[in-house]
Amino acid sequence: MSDATTRPSALAWPAPQFVPAPSDAPSAFTMTRVDVPATLDPDTGIWLPALVADARLHPDEAALVEAMPPTRRATFVAGRLAMRAAVAVHAPQDATGPILRTERGAPVLPNSVAGSVSHKHDAALALVLPRRALTAGASVHVGVDLEHRPIARDVTRPSIARRILTAPELDALSAFDADPLAQRERVILSFALKEAVYKAIDPTVRRYVRFTEVALEFTADGAVAVSLLLPELLHGDMTVRAQYSIDDRWIVATALATAGLSGSGT
Repeated sequence: MSDATTRPSALAWPAPQFVPAPSDAPSAFTMTRVDVPATLDPDTGIWLPALVADARLHPDEAALVEAMPPTRRATFVAGRLAMRAAVAVHAPQDATGPILRTERGAPVLPNSVAGSVSHKHDAALALVLPRRALTAGASVHVGVDLEHRPIARDVTRPSIARRILTAPELDALSAFDADPLAQRERVILSFALKEAVYKAIDPTVRRYVRFTEVALEFTADGAVAVSLLLPELLHGDMTVRAQYSIDDRWIVATALATAGLSGSGT
């Protein structure tokens, strides 16, 4: 029998897509996305063993999947498939082992790379940066977030602006009052950027960070400046850079946090 006959469910999962990083992101960033198949059977017993048999998923990762609530299983698998493909670009020798989770939910990656992953119900996006591209003596972590670009019907839904934006960010939002969809997009973009920053700084601060403890300032040329309003980081202990890109479907935000070197803190 052909593989298509014996393992049809494994073939339902698409190959990872390599996604361009934001134009002002570090050139060494590698991003991959895996879409959850729209017709995927909700019974993981149908397709999970096939992914393991095809060596696309490690058995230890499959064990994590089986312990998860059903609604999280497919997107977790998508994230691991995407992350493995991104790691393989820079460290193929490290791409065969399991990608497990820390106690704070971040992926446990080989020492050769820094990385982050973002999950939506229908897709997952992985970001990897090879550590050989980093400055010696610095502690560097990255973060990524993936969000659906809002569409017209989204403007009727309750806004999260007051939960996630600082007072100056709320004031700046008034510039979009004449265009509710553009205003909603700026809110979702701000959410994505703060999520990416949170993931990048979490290994250092190791605590819950409120959205209002990360301040964003969008410049006229489309860039964004990040300020950390954290009492434990008031003396330039960490430098954070963030970038974003928007296409027809997705908002993507990335962040790079560097500690251990002198910096401005933004």
